[in-house]
Amino acid sequence: MPQKSAPRRRLRDQQLREHRISPRYNDTELALVKNAAALSRMNPGGYVAECSLAAARADDPTAAVADYRAMVKALMAANGQLGKVGSNLNQLARHLNQDGAWPHHDTVQRLLDHVEASIAELDTAVTQVTEAR
Repeated sequence: MPQKSAPRRRLRDQQLREHRISPRYNDTELALVKNAAALSRMNPGGYVAECSLAAARADDPTAAVADYRAMVKALMAANGQLGKVGSNLNQLARHLNQDGAWPHHDTVQRLLDHVEASIAELDTAVTQVTEAR
């Protein structure tokens, strides 16, 4: 039976640290963590541990992730609204095709350009949030 290594005690710790959490990162995230750790003159594991403990000990431990979650929630709401706009455009097109009375071409084109711009802005925001994470 292999011998289990004893938990290491750091000089400043009164108690042994027996519990371990192993976060997983993609290549980009790991590079960010390693860079931040190097700038802080720490090893990556110690950096992650200190950052997570600092966030957990804060008056509002949810603040560390609250901005990201708020952005995702806002993007999801915007996506839902754009879905409703698309549904309304389909209903409008159906009625216009039935009645045959279309508004001026420029009016329709401005509306469609505005919708397309909104979709592009939302796509850009989603990319920025997901790549920054």
